[in-house]
Amino acid sequence: MSFLNPLMLWSTLAVGIPIFLHFWHQKKGKLLPWAATQWLTEKDLQPSKGVRLYNILLLIVRCLLIILLAFILAKPLFKGLSRNDELKKIHLVQPNALVTDNFRFEIDEALKKGEQVYWMSDRITPLTALTNEFPAESLHPLALQTFINQINAINQPSDQWQYEFYLVNNQSLTQISAIFVPHSFSIHAVVDTLQKQPKNYLEVYNKKKVFVNKAHQLTVVAEFPPNEKLEEQPIHRGAINVLIEKKEKKSIKAALVALTEVYQIEFLIDEQSIPQKKYEWVFTDKEIDNKVEISDKLLQNGQLPEYLGELLVSHFQLDSEQKPLSQQQLQALFKTDNLPNSHNRNQGANISKVLLFLFVMMVGIERWLAFQKNA
Repeated sequence: MSFLNPLMLWSTLAVGIPIFLHFWHQKKGKLLPWAATQWLTEKDLQPSKGVRLYNILLLIVRCLLIILLAFILAKPLFKGLSRNDELKKIHLVQPNALVTDNFRFEIDEALKKGEQVYWMSDRITPLTALTNEFPAESLHPLALQTFINQINAINQPSDQWQYEFYLVNNQSLTQISAIFVPHSFSIHAVVDTLQKQPKNYLEVYNKKKVFVNKAHQLTVVAEFPPNEKLEEQPIHRGAINVLIEKKEKKSIKAALVALTEVYQIEFLIDEQSIPQKKYEWVFTDKEIDNKVEISDKLLQNGQLPEYLGELLVSHFQLDSEQKPLSQQQLQALFKTDNLPNSHNRNQGANISKVLLFLFVMMVGIERWLAFQKNA
């Protein structure tokens, strides 16, 4: 058994408070003369010897309440409820020489232990030995979620799994908002400092590509130049959804038409928001997260098309250097998602509910004893 907040167990020391108050009330008070004392019977005058049973019971209940409250705040995890406490590891390796060279020891140890090791590819391909041969088709980040779900489907849902990811750390991972892993996981990432990372690009009308060339100019081509290295999949394909709710609608539409004529980028423009529709660009006077700010100077000087072109490059990270993600960004990208067939998906929540119910019951018992005996 372990605790998420083990420091909260120190609050069990507060159990001394009801014990102290109990003995404090048992302390003999000072005798005061009272005229009506003579009318009391001898039986009533005899002091009660010993401690009453209900007082001890009340003391025990109050002590247990404090201990149980500290236990709830510490958030216990009962690992012993499963027959197999040891996590079974699944290793997912990106087909890359840099990855296999940096994590050769870890992968070799996994193979020696007989643990499951797979290449991250479009097909489920087991890795049996480290060689210089890699799967012909590597896995794109957009298909990584499907691959993880397939790996999880072929394993027993009653077991506890630990996923180990071995991959290259670069900006291409951010093409997806989140990667949900059905069990606990660890990320082993390596940064490629020698090889130039591929650039992002847009796929527009007639499958033409829009990207930033070596001269840092936005360009559109039918085929990639041989001296350019770009991602295997576009960061955005097809039309760009635009919402315009500003009074300068004509100027904005004209600027978008200019971008379409030069770069063949199609813009689907709405003047009223459609529910459940995602917009890449929003021109509005309202306070929202992804709206585009346009100054009067841009409209007066006719620089709006150039500004929107720069904004397009920045929004889709077409000219950004493919810098590695920070450890915090990597951890935020991969998220634990307990699937419905996961063995321990609700174990912690059920334990918390039982402890909370027991705490409420004991509070009711304590109050009943206190009022019943007027203690």
